[in-house]
Amino acid sequence: MYESFFGLRCAPFSLSPDPLFLWPSETHQEGLSALIYGISRRKGFILLTGEVGSGKTTLLRTALERLGDDLPETAMVMNTAGLTSLDLLKLIVVEFRLVSASEVARESRSLADYLVVLDAFLLERMSRDESTVLIIDEAQNLGLEALEQVRLLSNYETHTEKSLQIVLTGQPELREKLADPRLRQLRQRIAIEHHIEPLRRAETLEYLSHRIARAGGRFAEIFGEGVDRAFADFADGCPRLLNLLADRVLLAAYSKSLRPIPASFVELKAKDMGHIRPEPAPTARTL
Repeated sequence: MYESFFGLRCAPFSLSPDPLFLWPSETHQEGLSALIYGISRRKGFILLTGEVGSGKTTLLRTALERLGDDLPETAMVMNTAGLTSLDLLKLIVVEFRLVSASEVARESRSLADYLVVLDAFLLERMSRDESTVLIIDEAQNLGLEALEQVRLLSNYETHTEKSLQIVLTGQPELREKLADPRLRQLRQRIAIEHHIEPLRRAETLEYLSHRIARAGGRFAEIFGEGVDRAFADFADGCPRLLNLLADRVLLAAYSKSLRPIPASFVELKAKDMGHIRPEPAPTARTL
């Protein structure tokens, strides 16, 4: 809507996890490297955590895109709330296209039935020395029983490497859950882990400039001096909050034919949006 007014090819602050807009901060670059290394080297369990809106899904999609032709067969389970072990296995076999969603809905099979289907699939891929990746997003929602089932799935391996790579992503509560003594066997199998830290205040300007440049615009032609401080105060290091505020600021400025946008305008819009900020807010890293 406002793109042409600001000289942009597309909306630079969409909430969609588009790898095109990933800004490689230190913490995001480290997380991306960990994902690519862990998947390509068949390290088994990989754990990626971060606060809500920190960019976990964008990192995942970027890693899968960067792997390109080397990307193994991959399934992603995203809706994890309230899943039992059986529910989880149903979603896994559907995502790997081993059983259709209609079959799962229509037929009454046991957990063992789905394990047999999954076993045959993974053993066949192992015989061809082909790796397989299972990504479970928002894994903090899984109960202890379901997480233990995930651990059991990691038993597929050769003498030298894991045949099923399992990537667990989630909010910081996932790390707390994995500290439960009842999950110590799962915790000990995590080969690579990374926690996405909030952006530093000094990184705010670079983040905003990067996304505008990716959309074909120039930051200095859209925003006035000092706006990064207003953005940093509002978002406190959370990329999603930066995107939310920036998008609404651009829309409001477009409606007033305002360009470049002064810091005072950003501050007013941030004040209007104060209700969406989490309490307590994430603690940003210091320089």
